[in-house]
Amino acid sequence: MLSTLFPKPLAKDGRLLAYGLLLTFSSSFGQTYFIGVYRPDILMDYGLSESDFGLLYLVVTLGSALGVNLMGHLIDRIDLRHYTAALVLALSLSAAFVGLAGSFYYLVAALTLVRLFGQGMMVHAAMTTMTRYFEAGRGTAVAVAGLGMPVAQSMLPAAAVWLMGSMAWQDTWLVLALGLLGVALPFLLWLLAGHDQRHKAWADHADALERQADSALQGLPSATGAWRRRHVLRDWRFYLILPAIVSIPFWMTAMFFFAERLAVEKGWTFQAYTGLYWTHAAGASVVPFVAGVLVDRFGGLKLLALYPPVLALGLAFVAVGQSAPAIVTYMMLTGVALGLSLPVNNALWAELYGTRHLGEIKSLTVSIIVVSTALAPWIIGAALDRGVPVEALFWLGVGHALISVPLLLPVLRRPVLPPPQI
Repeated sequence: MLSTLFPKPLAKDGRLLAYGLLLTFSSSFGQTYFIGVYRPDILMDYGLSESDFGLLYLVVTLGSALGVNLMGHLIDRIDLRHYTAALVLALSLSAAFVGLAGSFYYLVAALTLVRLFGQGMMVHAAMTTMTRYFEAGRGTAVAVAGLGMPVAQSMLPAAAVWLMGSMAWQDTWLVLALGLLGVALPFLLWLLAGHDQRHKAWADHADALERQADSALQGLPSATGAWRRRHVLRDWRFYLILPAIVSIPFWMTAMFFFAERLAVEKGWTFQAYTGLYWTHAAGASVVPFVAGVLVDRFGGLKLLALYPPVLALGLAFVAVGQSAPAIVTYMMLTGVALGLSLPVNNALWAELYGTRHLGEIKSLTVSIIVVSTALAPWIIGAALDRGVPVEALFWLGVGHALISVPLLLPVLRRPVLPPPQI
């Protein structure tokens, strides 16, 4: 069955594809689109303003980003099965901590851990695994794994709102913790059965590639095998790529974090507005497969300039319209932009820097993305408290997305470089 849907290298390892998908699905408990539905209750229970909660979210997410940067390299060193078990257990305990946290400071700590192990470490683990073990069909593999997030996005926020209709919001987090332990953990470990052979095959292939590259470059460090995080930080291309990379997480965070505020200003009920999330999820679910095929053929770097204009167009629709067609178009276009970004961004780092130290390098990029999601609620919340209209803020997003495109041109001219000598 899989052979009729995916290229042969992917069809042979359907379990690993399912592992990536389930891991990104489970990460949703730390994603903004899920936590955002709890924002009104947290504001009420703790007496916070929009900017107060934005600052809280900034602190929480910066703590998460620091954790990802410190721990992300562990996936390069620890058996993936042990790593996965520890990750799911940590997220489950963190979710329970949110449900049991009474004081404000305990809530801050609990949300930091949920963001770290959900949005940060789980997505990092899923995408690093897909990029590392699927050299052929890498873009499609990332697309399949990334499907877990839009699927969860179409289900979990609405499910949380429904659960909160029959129980306290804190109790819903205890239900989630049990689901992670009782369902996600055993299934993920079953999907990783036989990982020893897979990892050995990858390690042998990576060694061969590095020897070949070393020989071709007469002993210089290879552009595809020896890059480390310290090298990436000295690479000028990395900094020109960042504005495009962070455009999606920053503005998607703003979009979902302030969903209730946006719904009110557009004359919608919150329930009706979140009921349209499926249109965003539809774009984010279908497009990655098309983008994945394109990445497999052309590479992620060449396609990097595709999604910022789509994001800009989607934000422009919500800035000027409030009718159902305008909101649906906004949701779908931002979903398409997100769907394009998933395989493109994740393949990009392996193309530029190789897979030997991919976990270490991706932990850097993931932590920067997480920081951008931390800044969005704080910056946008402060602007809203000062009376800046939502429409004006989304026009800023249009400008950000469009400006990031010409910055990529110098990178496209120098796609392969050896690491700088340090």
